[in-house]
Amino acid sequence: MTKPSGKYLVLPYIDQKLDFWEKVIDLGGERIREVYFPITDGRISTGRPKQPGKHLKRFLESGILPVSVLINPIVLARPAECYTNLVINTLEYYSQNYRLTGATLTNLTLGQRVREAFPNLKLAASTLMDISSEQQISVVMKTFDIVVPPARVMRDIRSLRSMRRIFPGTIRLMVNEACLPSCLFRTQHFYEMSNPKIKYPGSLCNELLGLQPWLRLTGGWVLPQHLFLFRGLYDEIKLSGRITLQRPADFLRVLEGYLKEQELMPDEIGGGPASVNIPMPIETAFYKYTMFCKKNCSTCRVCYDYWTFYAREND
Repeated sequence: MTKPSGKYLVLPYIDQKLDFWEKVIDLGGERIREVYFPITDGRISTGRPKQPGKHLKRFLESGILPVSVLINPIVLARPAECYTNLVINTLEYYSQNYRLTGATLTNLTLGQRVREAFPNLKLAASTLMDISSEQQISVVMKTFDIVVPPARVMRDIRSLRSMRRIFPGTIRLMVNEACLPSCLFRTQHFYEMSNPKIKYPGSLCNELLGLQPWLRLTGGWVLPQHLFLFRGLYDEIKLSGRITLQRPADFLRVLEGYLKEQELMPDEIGGGPASVNIPMPIETAFYKYTMFCKKNCSTCRVCYDYWTFYAREND
């Protein structure tokens, strides 16, 4: 087993009392870079359904861990300028009262306004911005300190190397959850996810994955034991799971797995609806192959055959 990289981790807020976060600190210590939470102003969509927040204010006021805020709807109902004052006023309050270190956004215009108002705040370009080319990086690099690569880049080692070479800031990999690369339902999915009238939005890719379940193997997730394949290509890893990791035992188990780069199966990492949902060992040789393949899924059967073999084992 390779030695853990010691990289920093960014964690999702789940609604627990302070003694839970003390356990997180005991486990991760100074490697916990920050805990991210959705912006609390209900007039600004977070791109996700409303999350439990009974203990959020107490957590934020405690300053027990550095925090960052998510301001990341993929679809804005109005022009970004209409949200500028709301966002800046909210961030001003957070900065004065909480241990705020950063913010994650999906809108470049909004990011530029936040950068002007808070030059020392670390701004992250969300994975939802789908930044996957040198041209995009050249546009955002003056506004954002951090880029979170999208699913299509996570399993494309050439694109990751290009991002590492061109972007002077922090590369943050979201490792335990990812949409399908080039998902055809993506925009509509996030529109429905951010619509307050839809309390429990469905997963639009369910039917597709029912017909072609092997596509689950093409997602951008990285198992803890495969982080060594990404050495030199990232600075931080981000755990998703504001919904899937709400159970404290699951949260701590997954956190420990990534801290220590322990072996886990993809159904054990707290992935979302498009992730692998059955017990399935992912061999290093297979995973590495998918990082270098040509993504010619219409003619290649590697992922299809891999899924078929292990799905048969689970019948």
